[in-house]
Order: sequence, then C-alpha cells, then structure tokens
Amino acid sequence: MKLTLALLFFSGIIGNNHAQELKDCSVCSTQMIKPEQIEALSIDEIRLLNNEIFARNGYRFENPRFQQFFAEKPWYHPVNDNKSIVYNTTEKQNIKLFQERTGQLKVRQEAVVTQLKDLKTLVMNGKITELKSKYNFSYEPQYSKEESELLKRVFQKVNVDDIHYYKNKGLHSVTVDNGFVKIVYEIAIENNKINLFYNYMAHSKIIANFDVFTDYHSEEEYMYNWQFEFTNNKLQFIRLAIAG
Repeated sequence: MKLTLALLFFSGIIGNNHAQELKDCSVCSTQMIKPEQIEALSIDEIRLLNNEIFARNGYRFENPRFQQFFAEKPWYHPVNDNKSIVYNTTEKQNIKLFQERTGQLKVRQEAVVTQLKDLKTLVMNGKITELKSKYNFSYEPQYSKEESELLKRVFQKVNVDDIHYYKNKGLHSVTVDNGFVKIVYEIAIENNKINLFYNYMAHSKIIANFDVFTDYHSEEEYMYNWQFEFTNNKLQFIRLAIAG
C-alpha cells in the first residue's frame, strides 16, 4: 500500500511537471509545447514566447523593444538576413500553437467588447427584461433608481472600444474632478472577471481643507461595483457590491 501511494504521488508530481506553465522558450526547439502549458498565459506573454523562438534563431526585430530585450540575452546572436533562418519541425509546430492560441484570445477579447456594448445599449434604453434574459442582470430593488442612473453614467463616460490590455488585465478608466468631488468611472477586466465601477471617491484637488468654505464631507464617499464573469463565451452578471 505504501509503495502504491508513493508511486501515485511520484507519478502525480511528474504529471504536474509536464503541465507546468511555460516560462520561457529554451526548450521550444526540441520539445512540443502542450496547450495546457500556455492556457493561463496572456496574448502579451505568448507573443514574447513566440518571439523568443525567432530570437534563438538569430532573428533581427524591427520592434526596438523586442530587439533591445533579446539583445541583452547571452544566447542571442543576430543573423545578417532573417530570410536565411530555417526553423525545424518542432519550432514550426510550437509557433503554430502560439499563434492559434493568440488568435483564440483575441476573439475572446472581441466577444467581451461586443457583449459589453450590447449590455450598454440595453442599460441605456432601460430594457429590463432583455438584461435579465441575456446577462442575468437586474437592479437591486432597494437601490434600483439610483443604481440605474449610476450605471448609465458609467457607460456614458467609459469607451468600451478603447479598452487596452497588459497581460491578463484590461482597463478603461475615467476620473472626473468637477471642483467638488473626484468620481471614477471604470471598466476593469482580469482574466474572466469584468468589473464596472462608479466611485464617488474623494474631494476635489482644489479643496485644501474641510473647512467653512466647502460642504464636502468624506462620510459621503461611496462606490458601486457591478461584477460580471465571462464564461463559455457569455457575459453573466454575478453581483452588485456597494461600499461606503
């Protein structure tokens, strides 16, 4: 029994090692990379891995950031002509895997934007029934009037078409300082989590002190956070969180 358990434990470790997340492409010329090794990686991270295959063959990059990054690697030896590079079968398969996964992630990002735009249209037009049926979204009964108004303000301020990503995080955030209060309107994405924020967050930068010259009170600060998840290519409302 002890031997069996030990073998199971050891084989489990080996199995986990084979599926470990890929950190660099030092083995990409000799080992076929498995899809599960890159499934948690972002477009940026996979792009870097893909370019590392090129770099390890001496590819010269037109992008100065990539050229500088790989030029600092001790193994990087640039060739005179990129057309002279010949990639082996393993490298070609890994490049194909990386490019296919990058394509899938781009399609996913586009689907998120498309559904957020549809969500915005339904919110702005007060389509309560459609919001529920398509996104499982409904306003909290005790806050419905204020919540509806604040969510509309968020969609009026943020530009869903102007969300940009760094690794697995996407963001479009607008801060408005109207001389009395700072308000943040925001869409924040991390992996499959999508959060919309209305944050009545702080006094204006022109207010030096809480004195007789202003009616602002920090006790009035509050935040609405609408939480969604994007699963199985579908945006679904999870909950509303209110702070303050």
